[in-house]
Order: sequence, then structure tokens, then C-alpha cells
Amino acid sequence: MPKLFAFPASQALREDFEAILMAYAGKTLPTAPQAPVVVDFAQRYSDEIVDALMLNLMKGADADSAAPKALETVAGIIKGTVHALIRQVLGKLSNAELKPVADYIASRRAELTREGVTQDYISFQLAESDYKLLHGAWSKGAAGEGDKEEMTRAMLRFTELAIAAFYEDSAKAIKLGFIARNMFSVGQVAISKGSKTAINRLIPSLRPREMQDFASYFLSMLQVA
Repeated sequence: MPKLFAFPASQALREDFEAILMAYAGKTLPTAPQAPVVVDFAQRYSDEIVDALMLNLMKGADADSAAPKALETVAGIIKGTVHALIRQVLGKLSNAELKPVADYIASRRAELTREGVTQDYISFQLAESDYKLLHGAWSKGAAGEGDKEEMTRAMLRFTELAIAAFYEDSAKAIKLGFIARNMFSVGQVAISKGSKTAINRLIPSLRPREMQDFASYFLSMLQVA
């Protein structure tokens, strides 16, 4: 059975999912310009990813903890970088050029039923080896048995997987010109560097309870479809 990293999409994002996928569901391209809709969706999509992977996980941190501030700084950099790229690249594309973007959006959508409720998740599939690595580190951390070096290794690998799924794969769906390719490349370097720097600073600074909460939060997003 497929192993996924997945978290629920907001109601607003679910509605945007439907609007874009319905627009491209037929054999002919939509007549109304789709760029404004796709740009709005892509910005909300990127924000929800950053919130889920960075901001939400430290809501319960101690008031004097340095962890939330470190994550807020990196999250702000990533959101600013991605929003600018989305506006400058997607906003200029025709409906035909946006068709692969709609296909990419569909590939990151998973409908999962949990406790009798079916809803949309933002997701990407994990190789068995990566699932075992992440599940092992996050399970031990959630049980209060986490090793910070092991957790750091797992989170660095997770960062690579998330950037590939949510950033690199989205770029592959677009025919980019020379300038846009360079913009995406610069953005990727900034996001990767910022994320890895945050992990290397964050994990060693986590207190025991924060470590458990951190691991439990990510463990809850490992899914078997």
C-alpha cells in the first residue's frame, strides 16, 4: 500500500482544487483565463505547506523557547520567495501552458478517509526506505526516546523530499524560459539553505517536551493510503 506524507487541506484550498480541476476536466481548454485562479491557488497552497511544515508544529512551545522565532524567520523567507516566483511566472502563462500545472496539482491531492470522514490532503508518496527512516525517528521521538542526531538526519532527508515534491516537481510542470529557470534555481537554493540551517539550529535546541511534540506532530502526517 502506498506510503504518504499528507496533511489536510483547508476548505478554501479544497474549493480551489475543485475549481481548477473542473476547468481542465474536459477535452477542450477552458475559455476564461485561468492564470488569476491558479496564482491565487498556488500562493495559498504554498502558504499551507509552509504553515504545516514549520509554523504550526511549534504552537505549543514554551514562551521563552527560541525555536518558534527561528522557524518564523525561515518561513517568512520561503513564503516571500515563493509568492514572488508564482506571481512572476504563473501569472504570465496561457491556459494551455497552465494545463501541466493543473495536472501537477492533481498529483499532490489525495482523498483519504479517516474516522469516517473523507477529505482532501496535500501529499506526496514516500519510498519504503524513506518511510522507515522517518517513521523510526518520529516514533521514537514521540515516545520520549528521541536522539537529536537521528532526528536531525531524518529531518534533513525530509527537507530534501519535501522540496523535491512541492517545489522541484512544480517547476517541472512549467516550460520555463532562461530567466524563469534562473529564478526558480535561486529560489530553490534559498529555500534549501534556509530549511537546512533552521533544522541544524532547531533540533539541538529542543527541550524534551518540545522534542516529543515535534516528533508527534510529524508522525501524525505519515499515512498509509
